Amino acid sequence: MAIEKFDDDLAVERPDVHVDDPINMRPDLSELGIHEVERGVCEDNYVNRSTLRRARMGWDPVYASNGVPTGLIQARSPEMDRARRVLSLTEKRPILVEPDILNSDYVTGYDLLAEEAADHIVPPWVIGATRNYLKEQEAGGPPSAKRKPAALPTRCRAIKDDGIRCMMWSSGRPKDDGYCRIHLGSISRKPGEDVERARAKLTQAAPYAVDVLEELMSEAASEPVRLKASTEILDRAGVRGGVEFDARVEVTDGRSAADIVNERLERLAKNAIDVASRLASDGIGLPEASDETNDDSEAQE
Repeated sequence: MAIEKFDDDLAVERPDVHVDDPINMRPDLSELGIHEVERGVCEDNYVNRSTLRRARMGWDPVYASNGVPTGLIQARSPEMDRARRVLSLTEKRPILVEPDILNSDYVTGYDLLAEEAADHIVPPWVIGATRNYLKEQEAGGPPSAKRKPAALPTRCRAIKDDGIRCMMWSSGRPKDDGYCRIHLGSISRKPGEDVERARAKLTQAAPYAVDVLEELMSEAASEPVRLKASTEILDRAGVRGGVEFDARVEVTDGRSAADIVNERLERLAKNAIDVASRLASDGIGLPEASDETNDDSEAQE
C-alpha cells in the first residue's frame, strides 16, 4: 500500500492501482498534455475525458487490487482496442467457419449445436433460436400460415473502424438486415434505401403468398374464401373479369333506322290531326299568328 502524508500529518493509505495491460502497450498521455499517475493512467475528470475523446481514444475505470474504485481511468488507444478484439476472436475460433480469417462467419445450424465450445462462447438466446429454427425446418415450416418463419442467427455484418467485423450476433430476421442490436440504431441509411429493402422483401415473399392463395383455393372450407382466392390468382396472372359492351344496334325485324323514324313521325302527325279535330268539334280553334308576329317574322327575314 502506498502512503501519502498531508500537512495535518494524517497518513492516508491509497490502494495499489491494478492494470492488466502491459506498460509498453499503453499510450503516452504526456504527449496530449495530460498528467499521468502512471503510464496510460490519469485522473478521471471532465478535462481529461474531453482530451481523450478529441484524440479518438477510449478509457476504462481503474480499480484497486481489492476491487475499490480509485477515481482513475486508463486510456485505450485504437491499437489497444484492435489487439483486444483480436485476442477475443482467438477465443472464438471454434465457432468460426474459417478460423484463420478474422472476418469469417460464425458456424450456424447443426454445426453450431455440435460444437462443445459453443456452450461457453455463444449467447444462450442464439442457441435457443437455432434449435427453434431447426425444429421448424424438420416440421416442414411454421405451424400456421399467419406465423412468420423462424430466423437463424448469424454474425453481425457491420465492420468497425479497425477493419474487424463486429463479433455480436444478428437475429437473422429480414428486417434486421444482418445487423446486431447495437448497429441497428447506428447505421445511417441512404435516401430511398428502406423503400428498396421493402420491395426486395415483397419480391422474396411473393412465392410464399402464391402458395397460400393456392392452398386457400383448393382446401378452404368457405366457398367465398375459395372464390376470392381464385379471383386474386386470376387477377395477378392478368386474366381480369369484366362486362363486354357492344355499341352496335341490331333490329330484329329487318327494318332500317330511317324507316323506324319515319313511322314515328307519321304516328305523331296522325295524333296531332286527331287532337285538332277534337278541339274544332268543341268550338276551340287553333290560335292564328297575329300581324305583329308576321311583321316581326318578315323583318327577321
